[in-house]
Amino acid sequence: MDENSLGTGSFAVAIFVIMLFAFGLVIGEHVGEEMGKKCVEKRDFHIANLKIILVGVAVSAVVWAVQLLTLAGLVLGLMAGALAGAKIGFGESVGPWKFADKYFNVNKDQTNRTEAEKARRRAVRKARKEGKPEPELMSVQAEAPNAEKGTRH
Repeated sequence: MDENSLGTGSFAVAIFVIMLFAFGLVIGEHVGEEMGKKCVEKRDFHIANLKIILVGVAVSAVVWAVQLLTLAGLVLGLMAGALAGAKIGFGESVGPWKFADKYFNVNKDQTNRTEAEKARRRAVRKARKEGKPEPELMSVQAEAPNAEKGTRH
């Protein structure tokens, strides 16, 4: 083997690892988003993040133990995508995301939760704990004081 073939092979492996990383980001984002949607409170969100990290570390340890180092890019991409997807699915600025969201001026409407939204989340969490179906809550708005009777606006 000469020097040129070794360099070309290393470059090809690096490109393959980057492609696996990108694939892991996409798949991880979808998985994380589903996990984030299931989270009701901040505590649930943090538990989901902990699960993502623990599973990622365990899978990464297996990848290193069997010496399939090219799969490390996939595992890292899955972890990063799942963490970002969980935040997207949860939809609230929590933990370190608060600083990034504040800096980029993101989620202003979600950071200022109303009491009704907080009460809804508590009701959903209570129903899940008791094994009951989630309550169906809807917003009801009183008629405007200057609205005409019998007309729709």
